[in-house]
Amino acid sequence: MAGRSDSGVGRDDYAWVVWRIKVDDPGRRVASSESSDQGPGLAEQMRQPMTELAASLGCVYLDCCDDDTYENDVQYYAWWIRVPAAEHARLADHGLPVAVHRLHRYLADQLPDLQHWEVAPDRDRTVDHAASSALREDYEDLLAPFECALMPLRRDGAEKLDPRATVWRWEKDLLVGSFDLWLCDDPVQPSSWLVATVGLWTEPQLFDEEPAARHGHFGFTPHQPLLFLPRPQGPSTFTARIQSGAFPGRHASRAPEIDASGAAHQWTANDPIVLADRIAHDVRLLWPHLSGLAGGA
Repeated sequence: MAGRSDSGVGRDDYAWVVWRIKVDDPGRRVASSESSDQGPGLAEQMRQPMTELAASLGCVYLDCCDDDTYENDVQYYAWWIRVPAAEHARLADHGLPVAVHRLHRYLADQLPDLQHWEVAPDRDRTVDHAASSALREDYEDLLAPFECALMPLRRDGAEKLDPRATVWRWEKDLLVGSFDLWLCDDPVQPSSWLVATVGLWTEPQLFDEEPAARHGHFGFTPHQPLLFLPRPQGPSTFTARIQSGAFPGRHASRAPEIDASGAAHQWTANDPIVLADRIAHDVRLLWPHLSGLAGGA
């Protein structure tokens, strides 16, 4: 039977609430992506049907963890679904949102041997999504030209990965985040992507007023493109960087403290459209294999 814990996520607090459906597999009866050599693991098997079912219920399927364990080495699987506020408030008789109950019942039907289910809102992911959405909205003038210029060039499966605005640091009256867009496999760094990141050029003197001046204490790489809420007033210099990045799994994006091994390419401009045009031009020269895809788009 599904249990529900009080996560502190109110029904009227957020436009979207992220729910987690989790089940234990102490006998390791189901093949995970980590242990299976007989084909796709549980996460890959469930991706399409969960995506389609969630969409039919007005929700968004996010991802699945099928390769993790508790400290006692018991395997578990977890799925995350983003539920709009209207569906979050529409409850079935047992107290779960109708859409979440349908998704849980589907998973339980597919995994009848597993009994220990937990269904609950994920407060951290809900808050992160709300903050990331606010970043996206406040920097639309910068992010829209960047996406328009680079998204047609993507390949190697990167075109299936959504660009992500991610909040990394929380301070009183200040959020610090980044915006990443995956381009393609890194041709010189195995098991890595080329990842483009865009934001503000973070020269210390540009942010010498509170609260943005505190960004220097967060441990970010110097000149890493960053986004701030509230957005600094006055003229801005924008920057973008392309470098190797890890495959985006359960986490929203790359950790800011992880630097790429190898070369990084960076551009700056005072106009977001000029910046986007420069990057798109240079990307075609640096990685010519992307130009063929663009030409056929």
